[in-house]
Amino acid sequence: MARVATSGRILAWVVPLLAEAAALGRSVALAWTIGPAELGSAMMLALVARMVEMASDFGIEKLIVQAHDGNSARFQAELHGAVALRGGALAIILLALAPVFAVAFPDGPSTATYSALALVSLFRGAVHLDTRRAERRFNYKPMAIAEGGATLVMLLMVGPAVWAFGDHRAMAVVLVAHAAALALLSHMQSDRPYRLRICLSSLHRIGKFGAPLISNGALLFLTFYADRMIVASAYGWTVLAIYGTALQLALLPSQIIGRAAGSLLLPRFRIAVVEDAIGPAARGAFVAHLALAVVFVAVFAMLAGPAIEFAYGEVLRPDPTLTTLLALAAGFRILRTPLSQLSIATGSTGDPARANTLRVAALVPAALAAAAGLPLTTVAAAAALGEGAATARAVILALPLLAERRFMEVAA
Repeated sequence: MARVATSGRILAWVVPLLAEAAALGRSVALAWTIGPAELGSAMMLALVARMVEMASDFGIEKLIVQAHDGNSARFQAELHGAVALRGGALAIILLALAPVFAVAFPDGPSTATYSALALVSLFRGAVHLDTRRAERRFNYKPMAIAEGGATLVMLLMVGPAVWAFGDHRAMAVVLVAHAAALALLSHMQSDRPYRLRICLSSLHRIGKFGAPLISNGALLFLTFYADRMIVASAYGWTVLAIYGTALQLALLPSQIIGRAAGSLLLPRFRIAVVEDAIGPAARGAFVAHLALAVVFVAVFAMLAGPAIEFAYGEVLRPDPTLTTLLALAAGFRILRTPLSQLSIATGSTGDPARANTLRVAALVPAALAAAAGLPLTTVAAAAALGEGAATARAVILALPLLAERRFMEVAA
C-alpha cells in the first residue's frame, strides 16, 4: 500500500486545525468587540451559509479523489461545470430565502445582510479542483496553501469588518472574503488551466454518486446546526451565543478530525479496497478514533467552562451540565468519522444518512423542550442521545467491513 508522506500527513492535519482554530478566534474577537447578542446574530449568518452548502453537497471534491478517472482533464472540466452550476443555484436560493430568515428570526440580520451571503456561493462555485486532484497522489501542499491562505485572509478581515459595521454584519464581510480568497488561491495553486464543461452524462454520474450524500448533507446540517436555530428561536440571541460558543468549542476536535479524515482516510481506504484489505484498515482507524473520543470527552467536561470564561468573558460561561452533555455528543461524532469515510470509499454512500436519521429524530424532543420553556440543558441532552443512537447505527451498518479481512468477501 502506498504510504502517505510524513509532510503530507502533517499538512492534512495542520490545515483543518488552523481553519477551525481561526473560526474559533473569529468568534472570540467578535464576542469582545460586538457583544453577546450581536455575536448570536453573527452566528446565525454563519449557520445560513453552512446550511445551503451542506444541504447541496454532491461530494464533487470527494469524487475527483475517489473516481478511477479522477485524473482525467476532461472529467475535471466537467466537475468544474457542476461546481459552477451548484454555486449559481445556491446563490439564487439564498436570495430567495433571505426575507424568510429575516422574518423568522426577528431583531437579527436583515434581508439585505442574508442576501449578501449569495456571494459566498458564487465564489465557491469558481474554485479550481486541482488542489483536490493532487490528493490522489497524496500531495496536500496545493490544498494547504489555498485553504490556509483563505483562512489568513478571513482573520485579517475581522478587524476592518468590525470597524466598518460594528455589529453582526461584520460576519457577512468575513465569510465573503474567505470564499473569494479560496477561489483565487485555488487557481493560483493549480497545475492545469481552468476548463469548464457542462456534460449531462457527467452531471447524471455526479448526481448518482452524490444523491445519498445530499440527503446526508441535509441531515448533517440538521445534526450540526438545527439545534442552534431552535435555541435562537426559543431562547434569544444572547443564549444562542452561550450555546453556540460551547457547541463550537465542543465540535472543534470532531470537525478537525473529520476534515483531516477526508484527506487522509479516504485515499487510504480507496487503496485498501483495491488491494482487498479494507477490514484491517477500517478497524485500525476505528480504534484510533475511539481513543480520541474518550480522551476528548474527559478533557472537555473538565476544562471547557474555565476556558470559555477566559476566552470569551464571564457572560458566556456555560453551565457545567451543558458542557458535559455537549462533550458526549461531540465524542460520539468523533467516533463516527472513520465510518463515514469508509462508506464513501466502498460506495455505500447511503450509510451515513441512515445513521444520521436517528440524530435528526432527536431534534423533535429538543424542539418540544425548548417550546415548553425547559432548561437549555434539555436541548443538549437530546443532542447527546441522538448522537449516541446515530453512532450505534453507523457501527452496525459497518460491522460486515469491520469484521471481515477482505472486502471482496463482503461484496460477494
